[in-house]
Amino acid sequence: MPDKTPTMTIAQVYHELRAAGIKSSPQRIAAGIAGGTFPFGEVSCVGDSGRRTFLIWRVDFEAWLESKLPKTHQPQ
Repeated sequence: MPDKTPTMTIAQVYHELRAAGIKSSPQRIAAGIAGGTFPFGEVSCVGDSGRRTFLIWRVDFEAWLESKLPKTHQPQ
């Protein structure tokens, strides 16, 4: 059964993108969220060491992904 928690991790986003045929990496996803390219998440905090924590909303990610996929790949 798919995970339907309201938030996602970078790893979950990575796996969903790969399943949709979109090549990426966790590092590119993190950079895209931090830079505003991926509007479905935000940097929620930066630790003393510079490590970032992300808040990624599943509903926003799913809507974004659906908007990017060709109509033939979208579920009915």
